[in-house]
Amino acid sequence: MEYPVFDIPYQEVYSTKIEFNTQINEKMKGREQRYPVWTYPKRTFTLKFDKNFKGRKKLEKFFIEVMGQGKEFEFKWEKSKGGNDKTYLCTFDTDSFKQNIQDFGFSQSELNLICIDDNVVETVGALDFYHKAEGEAFVEFYTVIDKVFTARNSRKSYWERPKRSWTLNFDKNAKTRKMIEDFFIAKRGRFRSFDWVWKKECGGDGNTYHVRFDEDSLQSNIDANGFAEIKLKLKEVFPTANPILEVEQDEIIPRLLLKIELDGGSIYILDNETMQSLRYNNEDYFGAPLTYGEIKKDDNSGVSKLDIKLSNVALAISGIIGARGDVITNAPAVLTLVFLDVNTNKLIPDLNQIVFAGRCNKLKLDYENASMDIETSLGGYEVQAPIMKYRTTCQVRRFKDCRCGYTGEETKCDRTLERCKELGNVKNFAGYPQMYNELVIKV
Repeated sequence: MEYPVFDIPYQEVYSTKIEFNTQINEKMKGREQRYPVWTYPKRTFTLKFDKNFKGRKKLEKFFIEVMGQGKEFEFKWEKSKGGNDKTYLCTFDTDSFKQNIQDFGFSQSELNLICIDDNVVETVGALDFYHKAEGEAFVEFYTVIDKVFTARNSRKSYWERPKRSWTLNFDKNAKTRKMIEDFFIAKRGRFRSFDWVWKKECGGDGNTYHVRFDEDSLQSNIDANGFAEIKLKLKEVFPTANPILEVEQDEIIPRLLLKIELDGGSIYILDNETMQSLRYNNEDYFGAPLTYGEIKKDDNSGVSKLDIKLSNVALAISGIIGARGDVITNAPAVLTLVFLDVNTNKLIPDLNQIVFAGRCNKLKLDYENASMDIETSLGGYEVQAPIMKYRTTCQVRRFKDCRCGYTGEETKCDRTLERCKELGNVKNFAGYPQMYNELVIKV
């Protein structure tokens, strides 16, 4: 597929921001468990323009061509502007393009280009780049105190020792700035921890601290010749009793997959991922918005249900309904939990679990969302009682099973009462020999 190319010159002064999404769960005594919600970062280019009338019209034309946020386009981050000469598939982040008009038709404007940065990251050994001595350093504790003030307030300190944090300021050229960005991406924002030396020549104490980034975003304000001002926030991380095991646990992260099985083409969704797709059971699941609630049980009807909401922005669900009718209602759906190795972006075998399975019901559509229930009746059973037929012959499904109870050497049974008598197993006979073989009712 060919995309429009954004090749309009922009000012040398601009900014770029890298963002991750990390979930942090607090543990006892100040320790924490982290995992990345996104596999790849979101990158934002904030470009500034100073154009004459002709250049202004060219910007407007391109913005109209891609329909604001409506269509994707290619943007090459040129080395001459401090970039890496890589091409990104971007969109604008707004449907409104504002320009400040000045004398003689000149204008000043700003546009944000957003994309997923899934490029290969070069290995960076350590965060040992020289930074300015001017910065900030914090020492903090975590104490819980009664919210109501009284003569005696109960309080409890939940950390054994203080945590330190730092705000570091860098002023670097394009090469070093790229190394800092690569290091940030390799650590996936706040996700991975690392060792860092607070150097004495930078106003520190010369000690080594185990830290992580304190924010999931890294912004570089780029000036002429690719030089940039960067601000990094670091936070101390308490070591664990078994750091190797802790790393292994952090490196294996959960992902949810939703499959709605339809004749003529099913729906496969990878839960809220920046990864384009993930292959599971020879099927490709695609990263897309997916929200879900808690599993609810109705004791009166015996129905368990899970509320889910899918994106309908591209009218994918509406398109299915329009072309094939409501094939989603009563369609089988399965929500599966799988585990991903963040180092290889591959699934860990034999760890998948089915979280919920049932049939779709109560479908609702609007321009943005498709919401529905996945319902499992009777706790997962199709019927409340075993299927029994009232016949003269035995209704036990299999000879010698637990209901039949026969343990002898015979291998055949014709399910009649006579055969059951021959085998000495009449007490387990599950038929109704007194019934009519045939009954005709005349009206």
